[in-house]
Amino acid sequence: MEAHTLKDLPGVRVVVERFRSAAEDAGFDTRTFQTDVELKLRMAGIKAAEDTDLPQLYLNVNTLHRERSRNDAYSVSLQLFQRVLLESQLRSDPEKSPEEALATSTTVASTWSTGSLGFGSVADVRAAVGDRVDMFINDWLAVNPLKLHSGLNSDGT
Repeated sequence: MEAHTLKDLPGVRVVVERFRSAAEDAGFDTRTFQTDVELKLRMAGIKAAEDTDLPQLYLNVNTLHRERSRNDAYSVSLQLFQRVLLESQLRSDPEKSPEEALATSTTVASTWSTGSLGFGSVADVRAAVGDRVDMFINDWLAVNPLKLHSGLNSDGT
């Protein structure tokens, strides 16, 4: 994980990959996971919005459901995708103006990621996702300390 890539991150757009129908039948609901992630982010002071210009925090949960069991094997992947500048492309054509070079030298890439594997119920999977989101929040806070507004005047009153 590259926590430094989260510095000055204005917020994220949370995208949750849709579950397969077998997982939905077993109780996995995309909207629930979306709400869980967005709520945790907002409670930590991180903007979570539908703005398509924001970097994308992408959650993918895969499950292997066995019909006779209430437990599933699962994998959780949480990645941040954001626009990045390709240094090699900037240097490739010195005749380009800075604006042209920037326009042709950016792409979207995963700059932060974490994941886990486990076996459990829907609640266990939600907890595992929550743990991954906590890791993102901790890394974000490490490079973006919150500024507390105490409401005090400069003289302490």
